[in-house]
Amino acid sequence: MALSSEPEILRSSLSSSILQLKCLGQELQELQLMDAPDEESIRSAFKTLWLLGAVDQRSRLTDAGRKMAAFPVDPTYACAIVASEGYHCTLEILEIISVLSASSKLFVDITDQREAVAEQRLKFRHPSGDHMTILNVARAYQEITAAAGEAEKNSGRNKEKAAKKEWCRKHFLNERTLLEAQEIKNQLKIVCQRLNINWTVSALKKSADEGALTEEDAIIRSLGHGLCGNAAFLQPDGTYKQIIGQSTVKIHPSSTLCDKKQPAIIYDELVFTNNIYARGVSSIPKSFFVNHEPFKQRKA
Repeated sequence: MALSSEPEILRSSLSSSILQLKCLGQELQELQLMDAPDEESIRSAFKTLWLLGAVDQRSRLTDAGRKMAAFPVDPTYACAIVASEGYHCTLEILEIISVLSASSKLFVDITDQREAVAEQRLKFRHPSGDHMTILNVARAYQEITAAAGEAEKNSGRNKEKAAKKEWCRKHFLNERTLLEAQEIKNQLKIVCQRLNINWTVSALKKSADEGALTEEDAIIRSLGHGLCGNAAFLQPDGTYKQIIGQSTVKIHPSSTLCDKKQPAIIYDELVFTNNIYARGVSSIPKSFFVNHEPFKQRKA
């Protein structure tokens, strides 16, 4: 084994650190560091920030980038929150990102109960993919919480915690993740208020005759702004090729889209085993990337 562990600055994404330094008027390259990251890592971080719209082509901080830096989450998720203001679905985006930012997994997998796990998970499954599935879980948990709270008032006994715990156990969900997500969401709400972003705006409140995007489309497109660097197009052999990068990826077996083929996908992360798997996957219209500003500039 190595005499000491590798410094975090050499093994972590620099996007968030560079964005924070930009807000302070500092440049990472100008700082005297004990373990300086290599130029390739810095270039990759700037490329990510440019795709998110946090910096311009001259690496100058944008207004959107300053807003992203205010959120205590990864810049990719902060970008989705900022973008959601234009799609009028901030409430739903906060729900999804709060769960994704929690320190533990939402779904509990038990090897000897695979059939029961799959059966319960079907209740929340959304055809567009994992992000809307997470939203369905968050909404269901809120309904259970509200019902348990009402029962507590009527009975005069504290049954709320036991009811929620039993519901999560029955549906193979990690309650700790949902509780932590609630705390994260409360923090994100405070930041939204400070930035004058109305976090109460919900895609559900849109009327059908507005001619606007559906709830699902608005949410997925908002996430697409943040995950535009984590996107891939379907290939003839059934695999997916990254839009940015040369890797060929497959959808992780745990995803709701593992047995489906979608023209384009976005994903939260890649898992490297015998193959490269995309985890946390949702389908997104190909037309989104045609109209997305960074890709327009790239073609030009």
